[in-house]
Amino acid sequence: MVFDTNAFISGVFFTGPPFRILKAWRDGLLQLVISPEILYEYQRVGEALAKQFPAIDLRPMIDLVTVSAKVFRM
Repeated sequence: MVFDTNAFISGVFFTGPPFRILKAWRDGLLQLVISPEILYEYQRVGEALAKQFPAIDLRPMIDLVTVSAKVFRM
């Protein structure tokens, strides 16, 4: 599964389908496949949101993605 950045962020911040998809991935029911560019986009958006919402830290989720997702290089 490839997870769009907007859906990824929505799954971290809100409940609903993106949250349930992220939960299924964390529970080992899905395999997340990303490219280095997608990972960079997750990080970039996470850093921008951290400036707007300092109480929310996306780093643990991004660290989990970095360690657990399958990285596809073209």
